[in-house]
Amino acid sequence: MASNLPQVVFRADGNTRIGLGHIIRCLALAEMLRLQYACHFIIRDSEIATQNQITASGFTFQSIPTSLTLEEEASWLLKQLPAPTIVVLDGYDFNEAYRRQLKRGPHALICLDDMATQHSWCDVIINAAGGISPKVYASEPGAELCLGPAYALLRQPFCEALQHPHQPDTKRIFVNMGGADPNNHTLQLAQQLEKRFPDKELVLVTGAAYPHQQALDEYALHRPNVHSYHNLSAKGMVELLTSCGIFVCPPSGMAYECCAIGGLLLLHPTAENQQSLFHFLIGSHLASPFTNQATLVDDKLPSIAREMQIRQQTIFDGKGAQRYQQVFSALHLTYSLLIRRAAPNDMQLYFKWANDTQVRQHAVNTAPIAWHSHEAWFNRRLLNSNSYLYVLELNHQPVGQVRIEFEQQTGTIDYSVAAEFRGQGLGTAILRRTFAQLRQEKPAPWTLVGQVKVTNPASRRVFERLGFRHQSSVELHATQYDVFVCHVPTDS
Repeated sequence: MASNLPQVVFRADGNTRIGLGHIIRCLALAEMLRLQYACHFIIRDSEIATQNQITASGFTFQSIPTSLTLEEEASWLLKQLPAPTIVVLDGYDFNEAYRRQLKRGPHALICLDDMATQHSWCDVIINAAGGISPKVYASEPGAELCLGPAYALLRQPFCEALQHPHQPDTKRIFVNMGGADPNNHTLQLAQQLEKRFPDKELVLVTGAAYPHQQALDEYALHRPNVHSYHNLSAKGMVELLTSCGIFVCPPSGMAYECCAIGGLLLLHPTAENQQSLFHFLIGSHLASPFTNQATLVDDKLPSIAREMQIRQQTIFDGKGAQRYQQVFSALHLTYSLLIRRAAPNDMQLYFKWANDTQVRQHAVNTAPIAWHSHEAWFNRRLLNSNSYLYVLELNHQPVGQVRIEFEQQTGTIDYSVAAEFRGQGLGTAILRRTFAQLRQEKPAPWTLVGQVKVTNPASRRVFERLGFRHQSSVELHATQYDVFVCHVPTDS
C-alpha cells in the first residue's frame, strides 16, 4: 500500500455465492477517488473472478488469512493500516462489534449501509437508495449521512452517458441480473420475455461470477434474436445499454446505471436488502415491476420508455464523484489532525485564542478577558474532571481548541479555530475529531449541546453538517442563541 497519496482501503467481498454487488459499487467509488487517493482492496474467500474484477479496474488487493475468524479480523485489519487511513466497509457481516473495534484505531471509517439495523460506529454512512430518512440511522456524533440518488455510485462511463441522452430503442431488451446470479434468474426471465415479446431482440449480460454461462450459451445458440455477453467492462455495458430501450435488472446498483442511460426499466428483486430501492424506484415512477410487462401495450412502449427516461434524468445528475471527493477530503483533513488534552503550558495559547476579536464577538460575554481571570479559569478547568479541553494540531501547528463542559450527562460545547486557519473547513474537522476522541474517553450515554448566536451562520452550518438537531432558541444575556443537540447512546 506504499504511496504518496492518502490511503483508502475497501473491505468488501464478492463471489459466486453472494454476488459481486459489494465489489462493484466499491470499485465505482474507488474510480471516483483514484486521482486523489491510493485505493486498495482487502477481501476474504476471494475467487479468481473477484480478483480479476479488481485488478482489471487498476486497483490492488490483499487476501485475509483463511485462519482468521470474523471476530479476529478487525484486530488484524488495524495492524495492516498506516495512519491515517480511510476505511470503507461494504458487507452485511460487519456487525456493531466489528465496526466499534475499528473505530478504536486512528482511522476514519465509512460504511455502505442499506439496512440500518444496528448502531453505526462510523464517520460517514452511505446509502444511495432514495426516500431514506436520516432518522432511521443510529449513528455516532458528527457522523455524516450521504443518502439518496445524489450519492449514486455510478461508474465513470455512466456519468459521461448522462451528458448525452439518446432515444431508447424498445425493439431491444437488455437483461442483467447481477455479477453472480447464482439462481439463474437471467435464463428464467429470458424465457419469459421471449414468449411475451417474440419479435424483440434480447441482450443478455452476465457478470464475472455467473456460474451458469454454459447453460445460457446453449439457450442462445440457435436463437438469432438472443445475444449473450459475459463480464463486460463499464464502457462495454454502456454501449450495449444505449442500443436498447427496455431494461430488466434487480433493484440494485445496476438499476441506477440503467437510469443513467434512460429507458423503460423493469425491476425483478432477488434479495431482501433490495426492497427499499425497489419501493423508491417504483414509487417515484422511475421503474415498473417486472410483473407489469404482461400488461404493457406494445405500441405504447416507445412513449413509455421516453417518459421514464425524462424522469430518470431529472434525478441523476452525474455529479456524485464531486460530492464524494468533498466528503473524503473533509474526512482526510479530520483524521490528519493530532488531538491531545490541554496542558498547563497551553495557558498562553488559550488566552490568545480567547481574546481573538471574532471569538469575543460570538461569545456570551463579549468583553476582553484579563490575564489574571483567564489564569484562574484555565487552572480550574484543567483540574475539573467534568471539563474536557482539547488542542487540535495540523502538521505540528495548533489550529484550534474544543472545550466540552459536562453537567451530569450533558456536555456544552465551546470551540474556536485559530484566525490564520479559518476558511479551510477546520471547524467541522476539529469537532468531528474531538467527538471521536471523547467517545473513547467518557462512557456514554451523554448529550452534546451547541449554543450558537443567531448572528453566527458559519457555526450554525457546522453543527447542521455534523448532524446536530436544531432545538428551540434560547435567550442568554439579552441575545438569541440557536441550540443544537446530539444524543449519544450507551456503549454497551
